[in-house]
Amino acid sequence: MGLLDPFTGTLYLPDKILQTGTSPVMLANGHVVAKVRYHFWTMRQRFEILDPRDTVVAEGRTHGMMARTYGVTGPSGGRVVELRLGLWRPVHGAVATLANGHTVEVLKTSMWSDRRFELAAGGRAFARITPTTGVFSFNPDSYEFTLDRPVMTALEAICLAQCLRSAVRALRQASSGG
Repeated sequence: MGLLDPFTGTLYLPDKILQTGTSPVMLANGHVVAKVRYHFWTMRQRFEILDPRDTVVAEGRTHGMMARTYGVTGPSGGRVVELRLGLWRPVHGAVATLANGHTVEVLKTSMWSDRRFELAAGGRAFARITPTTGVFSFNPDSYEFTLDRPVMTALEAICLAQCLRSAVRALRQASSGG
């Protein structure tokens, strides 16, 4: 499976950060297909997506004065994913633009949880992101990302999940006064 191939299946994105500052992205069989490297000491919530050999394949961060756009670019500077949060309902109604210019709608599927999402293209749901841990765990943002149709590449899926994870963390931090 290549990161730039259209993907169907399940990706696991644990919220566990290893001593290297990375978190693995795995298939259901445990095979690591990518890693997320976090940059904690930045104002723009920077992160990088690495391939299994630790080569940077994408870089993401927030953009804009209000930091309501999350952009991810490839090594050549081309767009991988751009997530634009809504104004009144930041996550529910957010729109992601993929590398090919197609758009994906993000819908929050739980009134009580900021960790459950459904993705739709052209009004048809094709993927869902669900938590794999409890709300009060030390790693609350561990996700299972299931894609039923090959609407996006594995790299786009990983980048979008990481953008949503970063957005939810920022919203959670802002609402707690931090």
